[in-house]
Amino acid sequence: MNITKKSHKTYLKSSSHTRHILRFGTYGFKIMSTVVLTTEQIQSFNRVLLKNTKNKTTSSKTCKLWSLIKTNKALTKLSLESRMGKGKGSIYTESVFLKSGSIIYEFKNYKKHQIIDLFNLFKKQIPCTKLKLVHKK
Repeated sequence: MNITKKSHKTYLKSSSHTRHILRFGTYGFKIMSTVVLTTEQIQSFNRVLLKNTKNKTTSSKTCKLWSLIKTNKALTKLSLESRMGKGKGSIYTESVFLKSGSIIYEFKNYKKHQIIDLFNLFKKQIPCTKLKLVHKK
């Protein structure tokens, strides 16, 4: 039984020092500004990347994609007609707060031009956010 707690919307604005290096793949997408993403946004990013990676793969090697985004906050909403002091409200979605410098996707066995095409496509999906393409040497 999965019980999610109702939490306050507190976020730390410092940079990330845990997910700032590549661990699984050779290429990765790094977020350079703080951002809050909801479950629906994460699912749409995954759908777009999976659809386009299937179109781009032509090599005989197995191409791998790691999504490193996990939700950790529950967002609540109180109905508009309710008065103040009637409780916190029901959970309507979950979100994740990403610090600047954290890697969100990693790729392995892709060619450089395929990764650049995916990166340009992914930049259009996340507006108002600075992204960086990282490469393991």
